[in-house]
Amino acid sequence: MPTDKKLHGKVAIITGGGTGIGAAVAKRFVEDGARICIVNRRESVLDEVMRSLPAGTVIKCPADVSVAGDVQRIVDAALSFGAGIDVLVNSAAMGSEGSVAAADLAEWRKTFEVNVMGPLMLMRAVIPHMSRKGGGSIVNISSLASLRVIPQASAYCTSKAALNALSQQAAVDLGQDGIRCNVICPGFVFTEMAESGPLARVARPDMATFMKSVFEDVPSRKPAVPEEVAGICSFLASDDASYITGVVIPVDGGTSVLDPIPAMIRRAILQYETGQSRT
Repeated sequence: MPTDKKLHGKVAIITGGGTGIGAAVAKRFVEDGARICIVNRRESVLDEVMRSLPAGTVIKCPADVSVAGDVQRIVDAALSFGAGIDVLVNSAAMGSEGSVAAADLAEWRKTFEVNVMGPLMLMRAVIPHMSRKGGGSIVNISSLASLRVIPQASAYCTSKAALNALSQQAAVDLGQDGIRCNVICPGFVFTEMAESGPLARVARPDMATFMKSVFEDVPSRKPAVPEEVAGICSFLASDDASYITGVVIPVDGGTSVLDPIPAMIRRAILQYETGQSRT
């Protein structure tokens, strides 16, 4: 039966599918007609997402993407739908703090295991299944921090830059098999973690006013919400993007086009002039 749902009939694996961007991608994919296997280390968050979706559209696989045995369990879980694998979304990630000089090396290794080796192992695991179906789509969730680095986040920024390069290499290597690979680089996304984490303490008592101030010079004038990233992800997973591969797409409300120094100087001048006019 014809349908206008652009992911109708597709089976997708979504890592990090229990929270934040991954959970939003899960809900959008089902809305657009896909059946999905959602992955997270915490089973409780997977259960919460499953309860929000129609029965039969989603299966869960509690797993760690940096563990080779878990990667095969993820693929096997997705294959239980009996329709192969069409889409892989690598959204699971970890952050870490520390400069190039001072960051803990064990933390560096773990960050790369999750943010680079995990996506690589999953990509390698799904390639044969996508090839048998004549192609597929891989969407890797990177970060604006892969293009514009963050102070004291050396492992995270470097690992996300590596994910960009890995994705473009995959686009070149897998194109002959009909497999596309693209990267989304979100800027700041307002998730549950942002709302309840350290940022919430800084922003008290009024998060809305704080965000308005932070994004005053950004073209969008606001942070993203996970659903805005999910929409781009669904497009890249669909046949509407059949001629798009190897691209790195900032989804950042225009943050990456802004030179922050002149913007901050302009704001400081305005604040000074406003203060002077009141005296």
